Order: sequence, then structure tokens, then C-alpha cells
Amino acid sequence: MPRMWQSSDRIFLIAIKESFVALIPFIVINSFLSLILALVNVWQPIWEQSQNYIWFSQFSINLHAFFPFLVLLSISIHFAKYLNLSPVALASLSIVTLISLHVHPVSTIEVFYHFSEMLADPRAVIIPILMAYTLQKMAGIEILSFIKTANLSEYLKQHLNLLVPMMISFLIVTLAVFTLSYVVEFLFELSVEELANAGNFGEVFFRVLTTHILWSIGVHGDITFQLFVGTDNGLREIFPHLTITQFMDIFILFGGSGGTMALIIAIFISSKDSSSLNVAKIALPFSFFNINEILIYGLPITFNLKLMIPFVLLPCMNMFIGYFAVSSGLLTFNGQGFAWITPPLLNAYIASDNFAVVAFQAGLIVLNILIYLPFVRRYELINNGSVSENMLENKMQLQTGFARLSELNYSQKQSEELAAGNKLKKTIREVLNGELLLHYQPKISLETNKVTGFEALLRLQMESGKIVGPFFIKEFDDAGYDNLIDNFVIKTVADDLKQWQAEGFYPKVSINLNPNNILEQEMQDSLIGMLGLMADSIEIELLESVFMSDLKRVEECIALLSNHGFSFVLDDFGMGFSSLSLLSKISVNGVKLDRSILQYTSNSKGKTLYKHTCMLCKSLGFSLIAEGVETKEEADFVKLAGVDYIQGWLYAKAMPMLEAKKYAQSINELESPRGND
Repeated sequence: MPRMWQSSDRIFLIAIKESFVALIPFIVINSFLSLILALVNVWQPIWEQSQNYIWFSQFSINLHAFFPFLVLLSISIHFAKYLNLSPVALASLSIVTLISLHVHPVSTIEVFYHFSEMLADPRAVIIPILMAYTLQKMAGIEILSFIKTANLSEYLKQHLNLLVPMMISFLIVTLAVFTLSYVVEFLFELSVEELANAGNFGEVFFRVLTTHILWSIGVHGDITFQLFVGTDNGLREIFPHLTITQFMDIFILFGGSGGTMALIIAIFISSKDSSSLNVAKIALPFSFFNINEILIYGLPITFNLKLMIPFVLLPCMNMFIGYFAVSSGLLTFNGQGFAWITPPLLNAYIASDNFAVVAFQAGLIVLNILIYLPFVRRYELINNGSVSENMLENKMQLQTGFARLSELNYSQKQSEELAAGNKLKKTIREVLNGELLLHYQPKISLETNKVTGFEALLRLQMESGKIVGPFFIKEFDDAGYDNLIDNFVIKTVADDLKQWQAEGFYPKVSINLNPNNILEQEMQDSLIGMLGLMADSIEIELLESVFMSDLKRVEECIALLSNHGFSFVLDDFGMGFSSLSLLSKISVNGVKLDRSILQYTSNSKGKTLYKHTCMLCKSLGFSLIAEGVETKEEADFVKLAGVDYIQGWLYAKAMPMLEAKKYAQSINELESPRGND
């Protein structure tokens, strides 16, 4: 359990840290604008009436007001990363929740005011954190994820499955924040009422404690405090010649809220963490003018218990010490005012004309440094236990990488499918504009040197008249149109055989069908219905792959069609890796040897392999057909090896039906095969 808590705690701290670090450029710009305007107020107050000053002033105010909304977005993005949530979904849900807290039954004229009020709402810092953990919990409930199919993009499926968890999370967080806001507001108002009886000490203590707690949870403490109180009474004197604001600037806020000039010095003294040192270096020049947002959000101090403790408690300690010193008469002041950006030590001297006050303030700074030091070392120790942090960050990067690759693969698949779809449409147009044909390549018997049959091969006559091979077969197969092609082949072969038989020509014809289709009852019925009466003239060539997919079904199919008179040939033997073992299991009539093994007969090992393959097939009772025979030397070799039939360009390419018949008749009328002397 402790380890689980440490892991969860580390995820929280890393997400918070990265959320505010991402905003550092914005924070620096904001701090710089505030400093420029404050310096103008001190040194050139006459410029306050100029248009440039007014523009910069309004720009700075609007940036400050917009900051909580930027924090909401940044926290949403970074918590989503570490909690494996959709950043867009989390940010959108947090914004919707924020909007819901500012819905008022008012006229349209006042809506803009409420929108501005919403942007500056300090709850914008808390809402995305609550929403992140709530949404993670809801998204982890299996029953709320109703999309289970694997045919959708993971990205799309993730967001569809977030629909119900998002609605539930919205209700939970909105009600929780609304209730919590009501309770906090009630307690705060009650506390403010009690302050009237608490005196100056109670009032200042409450202000110091409240503003620093607000700062430590990412909210601008001073502005938010004034929103609750309504009016700032910082100009009221609590001691002779010393207002509340001056008291806080001298004894509490040196370097900004939390006495953070002391924290910066403590970091320079003891820290070896490069990240902390870099933030301290950036924050140092601003801390001289009591601007410390860079340090609060950059380390961060916000939501970081290791630094929140001294950040909140040290100002309270300083307040007790300072209040005692002034009230006891140890320190006196002259009533001279100074701007809030006046550097520490200098503001003490201006307000008192007394080095005793300067020394007292310096002593407080030293005391604060000494107290901050162990916390800085502790923070550095934990921060430098960065092996687990790096592992966590690497894990997140890996997780993000997998998600991106998954989505990329899906997108690529979609792109490929789109391209394939476009290509298919183009192919269909070409097929429809052209004409599907069957050409027949002769098979020659090596025993009689006569044409004994043909292999029916699909061709496409393009619109231009050019005849090309069946380049569209794979596309049609992938699109599920393969049965159309098979039906065309069956019907065309049936028509051609009928015509040939009517003319007294009775060749045997081999046909190639989609291996999956032939196992279907519908295709078997088509074969029997259209070719059953001529089944003894039909040879069905089956690829090795169909046997490997479901041998039992294939054998049942062969048995059924064999009973009707069809014969079967194993096509392209020699291309697969399981061919030899397959031969003992199948019930085909013949084996067609692929040209790929014939190509290796140029060397002795290739010739031995081919001969022994032929011997094996013959010993198992198969007739042998050698395809792709292109030279007389190859024809002589396969004949010696025991091949029964050959087909290839040595004799003829595939040709139209009428030419095929003429070719067969011309060859069969000769006393010897073509090419033999």
C-alpha cells in the first residue's frame, strides 16, 4: 500500500510540476509586465495617463485574469498524460464544469461579465485535478464501456467509451465543487465576521494564513482573498505610522509571498538539482521586486507538500515575531510610504530611517533561510530519487508511443483501405468498360505429343482493345467479388465446352477457382448444375493453401464433386513448405509442378531435386503436369524425369477459344510434336 501511494503521489507531483512549468514563459511575461507597470507608478506616475500605459495596464490585468483558465488547460493536458486519459475530453469536461458553476438567470447583456468572472475563477485550478481522478475511476469501470468491437480506431473507441463516464464525472465533480464552494464561502464569511472581534493581530494572522494557503494550491492568494473580503483594508494602520500592507511587506513578504527570497538563497546554498537552480536563477531578479510567481509555479511550491509547509508556516512565524517586535516598541516607523516592489532591506529603511529595522528584517531573512534549508534538501533528495520518476516518464512516453503507433497504423490502414477502394472503383470501371475473356493454354502429352486439354485462364480486353492478364483478381477477392469471377469462369467454360462438343471436339479443361469459394455449398451446386453433364472433361486446380486451411472440408468437397465426375489437380506444387507431407493426405488425381523448381535444374542439385520429386509423386499414383516449360532443353529434361504433361510458352501461350481449337487440331494432325526434328 505505501508503495502504491508513493507511485500515485509521484504521478500527482510530476503532473503538477509539468503543468506549471509549461506555463513559465507566460508567468515570466506576466511578471515582467507587472514589474514595468509598478516601476512606472513609482518613478514616472505622470505616464499613468498615457494611452500606452493604459493599454499595458489593461493587458496585464487581463493576462492575470486569464491565468486560471490557462492553468485549467495545462493541468488537464498533463494529468491526462499520466492518468492515460484523453486530454481533449478532460479539458472539455473541466471547462463545462466551470461554466456550469457560473450559469445565472440573467439577461444577455450580463453574460459577458459572467464569462469574465468564469475565466478568473480560482476554482479552475482545482476542477481539472478532481475531474482527472474522477474520470479515471469512472473510465475504469468495465460496465460503462459499451464499445467492444476491434474494428474501430482505438482513439475513436476510447472517446466513445468515455461518453457515460464523462456524464457521471461531470455530475459528481460539479456537485462536489458546488457544495465545497458553498461550505468554504460560508466558513470564510463566518471567519470574516469573527475578525471584527479578533483585533489587529487576528485580522493580520487570518490574512497571512489564508493568502498563503491559497497560493499553495495554485490560486493567486492576494487577489482571491480580496474577492472574498470585498475591500482591501491594507491601508489601515495597525501600529503608529505602519499600515497592514507595509507590515506584511517588511516582515512577511520579502521576495514575495512565503518569504521566498530566503528560499531562493537556500536553493543556491544547498541544492544540486539543476532544475531547481535554473528556476531560482530565473526568479532571482524578480524576487528583488517581491514578484515570486515564477518560483511558486516553477519549482513548484504549489501542491508540493515538501515546500508548502515552510511556505505557509514561515510567514506565520514572521508575523508573530514582527508583531511582537513592533507592539513591544522595539521597532518604530516614520510613516514614509513605499511601493510594494521596493526591494527588501530598502523598504525597511525607507519606512523607518532606522538600521535597527533593516537589521531585524535581515535577521528574519537569515532565519528563514536556515529553516528553508532542510526542506530544500528534503525536496532535492526526493526530486533526485528521479530514477523512478524517469522510469515513470519513460513509461508514459512508451505508452504514448504505443498509442500513437496504434493510431498511426489504424490511420495508415484507413488510408490504404481508401486507396484500395479508389483503386477498386477504377478497376471495376476498367472491367465494365472492357470485356472479360477466357483464354486457353494447351497441355501437351509427352507420351503422344498431342494436345490433350487446356487450362482456362482469365483475361481482360481493355477498352483500347489491348488484352491483359487478370490483374484485378486480388482486388476482387479482397472486396468479396471473387464469386462473380468464379461464376463467370464456370459459365464461360460450360458454354465453350458445349460449343466444342457440338463441333466434335472433346478436350479436357482445367479451371482455377477461389479456394474458399469451392468449399461453399453454393459454388458446388453451380459446378454441378452448369458443368455436371461434362464433369469428365473438367479438372479443378486447387492451391496447396486450401488444403492447409481445412483439410477435412476440402476432402469432403473433393469426394462430393468426384462422385459427379470431376477430377482434381494440386496446383503450383513446390511453392509451399508442407507439400511433401500433404501428398500423403489428399485425394487429387494429379500434381502440377510449379516453374519455380524447374528454374533450379540448371545445376545438378536442382536436377536431382526435380527428379526425386517426380519419382515421389509418381510412386503415390499422381499424374504429373510441368508448367512454365519455355525451352526444348526443359521439355526434354521433364520428360526424362517422368512428367506426363507439359504446358508453357515453348508450345503456346494462352489463346482465344477458336484459336485454341485450331492449334490443338493442327498439332494433333502432325506425326511429331512441334520443335522435334
